[in-house]
Amino acid sequence: MKRKIEMNKVLMTIALTVAVSAQLQAQKQATPHAAESVAEVRRIIEKGNAQWVEAWAKGDASMTASLFAEDGVQLAGQGKLVKGRQAIFERQKAAMAGADPGVKVTVTTVDVWLDGDTAYETGKYKYEYTEKGKPAPPEEGRYVTVWKKQKDGSWKLVMDMGVPQDK
Repeated sequence: MKRKIEMNKVLMTIALTVAVSAQLQAQKQATPHAAESVAEVRRIIEKGNAQWVEAWAKGDASMTASLFAEDGVQLAGQGKLVKGRQAIFERQKAAMAGADPGVKVTVTTVDVWLDGDTAYETGKYKYEYTEKGKPAPPEEGRYVTVWKKQKDGSWKLVMDMGVPQDK
């Protein structure tokens, strides 16, 4: 009898080990990319924000648009929704054409939250520029973005929304 109980314990241990191993393997296969920490994703986001700043300084709308996923969206003022990388490129190009070259942009990440392959960012922005040689009042406010890890492992913007400051 004692031997039968010991054998049952051994079989239960083996069964439990196999079940746990199968579960861990299934989780590993379901997550093709290694999990990244909030700090790692924040560095990626801040690098993207630096590209945004550089693009505005150069007047290069393709640099800003390349930060977006193919189906990314920008929520513009007055409830306008700009959908898709190409439409975002056109919007950025038009905005850049309205200002003299050398727009100074400041982007400051305040917080980043990470949920699997989705990152949520809040921050502050400021645009300083001239129009037809005359300084325009700075545009500044807060923003919210959503970044999504792509199949190739890169992180792209899927949503960008500026939140202007109250006047």
